[in-house]
Order: sequence, then structure tokens, then C-alpha cells
Amino acid sequence: MDAVPPDPAGFAARLLACPELPQPFRDGELAETLAVIARKLLEDNAKFNLTAITDETDVLYKHFLDSLLCAEAIRPELISRTEPGKPALRLLDVGSGAGFPALPIAAALPLLSVTALDSTAKKCRHMNDTASEASVSNFAAVTARAENLAHNTDYRESYDFVTARAVAHLPVLCELCLPFVAPGGLFVAMKGRSAPQEAAEAEHAMRTLGGVLEEIRPYSIPRDADPRFLLMIRKDSPAPALYPRHFSVISKNPL
Repeated sequence: MDAVPPDPAGFAARLLACPELPQPFRDGELAETLAVIARKLLEDNAKFNLTAITDETDVLYKHFLDSLLCAEAIRPELISRTEPGKPALRLLDVGSGAGFPALPIAAALPLLSVTALDSTAKKCRHMNDTASEASVSNFAAVTARAENLAHNTDYRESYDFVTARAVAHLPVLCELCLPFVAPGGLFVAMKGRSAPQEAAEAEHAMRTLGGVLEEIRPYSIPRDADPRFLLMIRKDSPAPALYPRHFSVISKNPL
């Protein structure tokens, strides 16, 4: 297993030198914060399994750049909807695992209040400890199952943005995620080459849960030949109270 990045300053410099890094995030202080998150990821990964991606360059591209490209997609709407004196807009990342894309999004978009959701307590501890070490104050991780938490009135239809990366097939993912999105809000599903097919297969699920596909946005990252996509799904009406169902029901009988 690879060691922690030996030179955090070098990690930050390599991120800043990446041509694909969105211009709004070409900031030395942000890069240093992300280097702290990278160091903590690999430190904790040596103690318990957080990620199979341990090569420093792959970590930079496949975790951090990937997350920042998602942040770039959210940023224009965040800026346009943020009002002085009003509560911060809220984002929920479902199935955050080691903290991606949630931690880099929180670091890159300090105007946004970010909650990471994962069912594994040790992963949530890792994320909260990482946010503390990196001084990312607009972040909190919550241990729960999405299909249960979505029926809690403190969380249901309470988020302006919901994200998910590599969690489940899109019809299943829509049922887990769309009930968290406030009407008018946006669900961003990060997907690989199967995205167009999954979008077609999830048409009924989106419609049932109050969502409509706004855009399939392609993107790519270095050292990965496979295409990637952001599925931008707008919530245009409330989700029926029945959803989400128990996960065993969702998986056996997806919408």
C-alpha cells in the first residue's frame, strides 16, 4: 500500500498545474487544504479500507479533480441563488465513503453547507476528522442509511443539491437520492460510460419521484480512458411519501 504523499506542497503544486482544473479553483490556499485531505485519506487508509486508489497521481485525478469538476457544475447555480443574510444553500452527498466528492466540494465551495451521508461509522469518523484537520468548517458527516434518513423530516426534501458517485444503478439511486432534494433543487449523479443507458432506464423512476433529466454532461480526467458524465436531474415536484422503500424492495423491484 502506498504511503502518504511525501510532499503535501508538491501535491498542491501538481493539482494547480493540472490543465483540467477549473479556473475558479486555481487557488493556492484551496490546494493546500486539499493536500491535507489527501494526506489524511492515505494515513487512514493504512489503518482501515477507505479506497482502492492509493497511487498519489490517481488520488489527485480520480478523487480530487473528479470531485472538483462536480463542484464546477454546481457552482454557477450556487452563486446565483446565494443571498446575503440568508441561510447557506445545502448539499447532501449520498454514499460518501472516504469523502468524495463531499470533502473537496466543501473545501472548494465555502458558501455551501455540505453534509456527507454514509452507513459506515468509521468512514464518517474519518470524514469528520479530516474536515477538522483541514479546517473545512462547512462540512459534517452523518452515519445513516439513505432509505431511512429520507423519511426524517429534518432531511427530507431539505437540500438544494444532492450528489452521489459510484453508489448504485441510476433507477435505484434516484429512489435513494431524489427524496432528499427540495423542489427546484438539483440531483447530480456522477456516472461512467453507462450513463446514457442508465438515464433511459431511469426515466420512470425520475418521473415517479418528481425529477426530470436536464442534462447529460460529459467530462474526462487524465489517466482514465473511460468517459465520465454528470447527470443533472432537476426536482420539479415533491416525491410521494412512500419513497424510498426498504432497500431490499428497491433492489429487487427498482422503479
